[in-house]
Amino acid sequence: MAKRKLNLTSWNRAVGAMICLGTFAGGCGSEDEAGTGSLTVLVESEDVIVEGIAPGDDVENIRDGWGVKFDKYIATIGDIDVHYSTNDSLAAEAGDVFVVDLTKVPSGGLALWTLGGLNAGRWEFNYRTPGAADGSTRHDSVSQADYDEMVAEDWTYHIDGLLQKADGQSCPPAALAKPGGKTPNGKMSGGNACYDAPSVRFTFGATAETNFGPCEIDEVPGFAISAGGTQTVAATIHGDHLFFNGFPEGDEGGVTRLAQWLADCDLNLDGTVTGAELKEIAPSQLPELDERYQLGGSPITPLNNMFDYVVGQLKTQGHFQGEGECPLDGVGHHD
Repeated sequence: MAKRKLNLTSWNRAVGAMICLGTFAGGCGSEDEAGTGSLTVLVESEDVIVEGIAPGDDVENIRDGWGVKFDKYIATIGDIDVHYSTNDSLAAEAGDVFVVDLTKVPSGGLALWTLGGLNAGRWEFNYRTPGAADGSTRHDSVSQADYDEMVAEDWTYHIDGLLQKADGQSCPPAALAKPGGKTPNGKMSGGNACYDAPSVRFTFGATAETNFGPCEIDEVPGFAISAGGTQTVAATIHGDHLFFNGFPEGDEGGVTRLAQWLADCDLNLDGTVTGAELKEIAPSQLPELDERYQLGGSPITPLNNMFDYVVGQLKTQGHFQGEGECPLDGVGHHD
């Protein structure tokens, strides 16, 4: 599946009246021999958030037959912080935090932050995904009701999606299953009875506060500012990490995307997996989490339940300029 490419050319144009949003050594907007320029920061959705993930055998498909689409992928993002690469005391920030539905972000990204008066040269780039109660602003892509819930719960993410598979089934842990009047289909997963489930919705909110940065792309740190110019960069949120086979280190091409574990978390077999259900299930209770999974690299330890697993994956989703990498909470992580 092709990744979205940023159309930087359309954004690299002169900006007239710029407001300095940070504190600089030597004063806001002060000129030096190298001159100054400006930065526009976009929030960008990985294509799978908007287009979904198809089943199949390619490396970016869901490999166990499930298709995935997202109806909502609401994220809290902001607190842009940049530092001059050769003088850490020279810094600027755009502290605004927005709650945005990433399924509605245009293909070229959504410009939300501008910083002016940046000295020409290379800068380090950092951003955060805090909780929504941390002074956030609702973007028009998010309904007032959804925003109010995000703030009340201090969520970083609210995700609502659908798994679909013609011969899909759900095989919840027998010790936790509440099938009611549902009839098993005669198949088993480990010691767990399976039930026909051609579609399974998943909906939950989660607080996954994370600091990302300093970010790099192709091992080149941050971004460069030219005198009198405007640079554009993107904080990119990926949407497929929920389906990674654990927390593998190394190139993302070595990851396998699987979804059966999530279908198996529908404990009451009502067709919807909730955050409450995820909190009831220990990873050891899901036979699908077999030798294919690498759980040791999680940013959350221990993984007491599958909600912890989800939050851990959400904390790895922040990227830079599409596939660029950013340390998580100061710890290097390359997926």
